[in-house]
Amino acid sequence: MKALWRIWARVTGLFRKNWRDREMAQEFESHLQMHIDDNIRAGMSPEQARREALVKFGGMEAAKESVRETSRLLWIDTAFRDMRYALRGLRLNPGFATTAVLSLTLGIGASVAIYTVADNLLLRPLPYPDARQLVMLYEMNPHRGFARNVISPANYFDWKSQSSSFSAIGGFFDFHVILGDGKRTEEKDAQAVSGEVLPALQVKPIRGRVFTMQEDKDDAHVAVISYRLWQEWFGCDESVIGRQLQVNSRPFTVIGVLPPDFYFNTRTSDVWLTLGLNPADNLRKTQGRWMWAVARLKSGVSLSHARAEMTGIGQRLEIAYPEFNKGWGVDVVPLRDSFVGQAKTSLMILLGAVTLLLYVACANVANLLLARYSVRRREMAVRGALGAGRGRLIRQLLTESVMLGLAGGIAGVVLACFAVSGLVALAPRDLTRSVQITFDLRIVVFAFLLSLVTSIIFGLAPAIMASRGNVNRGLHEESRTSTGGGTRMRSWLVALEIACSVALMAGAGLLFRTLVGLQNVDPGLDEHNVLTFRVTLPSQRYKEEQKRIDFFQQATEELNQLPGVRSASATSYLPLNGIGAGTGVKILGQPPAKPGEEFVATIRTVLPGYFHTMGIPLKRGRDFNAADDVQSSPHRFIVSEAFVRKYLSGEEPLGKQISAWMNKENPFGEIVGVVGDVSDKTLDSEPAPTVYYIHSHLSYGEMVFVLRAENDALALADPARKVIQGIDSELPVSQIRTMETVVRQTFASQQFSAVLLGGFSLASLLLAAIGVYGVLAYSVTQRTREIGVRIALGAEPLTITRMVVASGARMVMIGAAAGLAAALALSGLMKSLLFGIGARDPLTFIAAPAIFVVVALVAAYVPARRAARVSPMEALRTE
Repeated sequence: MKALWRIWARVTGLFRKNWRDREMAQEFESHLQMHIDDNIRAGMSPEQARREALVKFGGMEAAKESVRETSRLLWIDTAFRDMRYALRGLRLNPGFATTAVLSLTLGIGASVAIYTVADNLLLRPLPYPDARQLVMLYEMNPHRGFARNVISPANYFDWKSQSSSFSAIGGFFDFHVILGDGKRTEEKDAQAVSGEVLPALQVKPIRGRVFTMQEDKDDAHVAVISYRLWQEWFGCDESVIGRQLQVNSRPFTVIGVLPPDFYFNTRTSDVWLTLGLNPADNLRKTQGRWMWAVARLKSGVSLSHARAEMTGIGQRLEIAYPEFNKGWGVDVVPLRDSFVGQAKTSLMILLGAVTLLLYVACANVANLLLARYSVRRREMAVRGALGAGRGRLIRQLLTESVMLGLAGGIAGVVLACFAVSGLVALAPRDLTRSVQITFDLRIVVFAFLLSLVTSIIFGLAPAIMASRGNVNRGLHEESRTSTGGGTRMRSWLVALEIACSVALMAGAGLLFRTLVGLQNVDPGLDEHNVLTFRVTLPSQRYKEEQKRIDFFQQATEELNQLPGVRSASATSYLPLNGIGAGTGVKILGQPPAKPGEEFVATIRTVLPGYFHTMGIPLKRGRDFNAADDVQSSPHRFIVSEAFVRKYLSGEEPLGKQISAWMNKENPFGEIVGVVGDVSDKTLDSEPAPTVYYIHSHLSYGEMVFVLRAENDALALADPARKVIQGIDSELPVSQIRTMETVVRQTFASQQFSAVLLGGFSLASLLLAAIGVYGVLAYSVTQRTREIGVRIALGAEPLTITRMVVASGARMVMIGAAAGLAAALALSGLMKSLLFGIGARDPLTFIAAPAIFVVVALVAAYVPARRAARVSPMEALRTE
């Protein structure tokens, strides 16, 4: 808003200056004309009289310059007069002005809001020097359906030693830490990074320094903090360098503060620690795939060259280590594409949709201007008869349209300011996790240019048509019975509006059908009245495995005793959350799998009562019990139906012995139960084979508690927090939400696109209906005398109604057919966003044009009824 105020002050200042200059120019012109008249009366020719007058005013060149300045100022004066005249005309027609401005506000506001999101995610440079050189390195296994997968530390070190395309390759992973400074304790998002990551991003700390390679190698207890943490915890204290922080109850020394606009992979990280990997360790034997890698291309190295090189390295590693790398390759992805991911498709679709909406809004305003021109033909003829040239008339009418456009642009910017906040709130979490959406002066400039360009475009055709009218004919016509041109153009504009609207409605229909289909998918659990929250144990204070086991057992027991809690348990990862862990599985009695064909399953750790609390059905066998949740008890497992189908088809699963590679020692254990399938990712993804561990045999220091409530789940949040902090007062409770929220987030992307496209299509439906009504209402007005004659000659009201509706139906049918053809041609672009229906779903492509035809015919019926009630005597008196 401050930027808008500065622009307004600048413009009004120029207006005041030009007003003073205009008065001086008029005075100069008046004096010059007096001298010219005197010279003519003295017997000089007009040319000589003007030349002598200019010489008398201080020399020919100076006089010429004065005349040029005078002409410029008089042009400004004429522009001001045009503006005043346009404002007066708009004030006298408030209905026309309000409808036009609201149409443009809707179109420009929606366009600016969507452009703001797209600009931040797709166009604006990332906050790193030479950001186009930054890439992410992933492992992929197409045979197993793994794309952009986490990477192996062992392969990471081989990439570093064998590649020549990168100036730096760094490894990192995101995690949660318990952070304390002696005054407070909070859970914070953190990143563990190798010594190459921050230098590869070329980030320069505003205080202190970043990690050295030796500190990374030694896994030194040093930390770099965000500007946000420095501001909130240390009050921007200059002496923060060297201060101590407790990270998971271990002391770390602050060595640097990063800039306020820095983020990487996620905007919520506040602490950076060293990764501390040692390439000398036998990482392929001790660790799987769990980290990420970022790299910077060397100057002059193309992305395609780097991909080719990394593909070759991946193939060599597959041959060298077939048991570990069979089927695994390497993918090199630009950093921006990695941040945006699949949201790029949604944004491109929304940009196309909002462009169609903007056209519909502009076409509507053009229709209004054409109608306004038609009733102003006599006025234009009078102005032409008084000497106004064609250019002068075009300029006057364009001034009016530009003022409408600027008014719609200003209102559109205000609307966009609120709309962007709504879009961010509605957007999927992954869309805004890596990039911050901001509204700045660049967007205001874009809105101003957009409103200026659109106002010229929608005002040009009416202005040209108005300027080439016949003066004599215009003077003899009464505006009410004028049969002037423009009706055909208005009909074609409305037909194109309907075509755009049908295309929008079809796209929205496909997404809404997808959304309904996703909401009807059985998630495999009962998400109602379930509260979830995360607790992370400080690794130093809970170093011993038994302490972690005891804490979660005690917490679960006390949570089960809370009033209003039906049952409580905990798990390492929530289902349908996009997070999970997987590993290779062996089945006793089956021959060893070939390299690359190993049995792979998702691994989840749970406490007793988890399946009952989550409403996951037990299909066979039994649940875990308290006797299983003891370190000394035999290993026992529960598996999902997908595991049985894929690896034990036709065999009895209960009693089978399996082993999952998750610890240094992975003894075989008995399958004691089979439960229903639940996906780790989204509702539209196929559930993966899953193996459930009991927590005492695979203890995690970070668990998610799940509580099934009698009624309102969120009402248990405060009592549950008190239970946790009653056991350990320094433990924060984070990410409190209901399971219903988790489920909804799985289709947030489709919901985001469906709501926006639905809003755009409803707005375009309204604008198109207004366009149909306007064209036919104007047509009825133009044909009043003809309709009166028909009625006088015996035409029935029903006949008149059918005549008018039929003229509108042709326009509607043409537009609907064109829109349907366009929607069918473009539907393939939405294929990746759909679920349960095809890109050319018959029901959607029948319903979309049908809705518009019905609405448009209703809009046509109103002027048709008015035409049927025309009085013959009144109609004949109009001539």
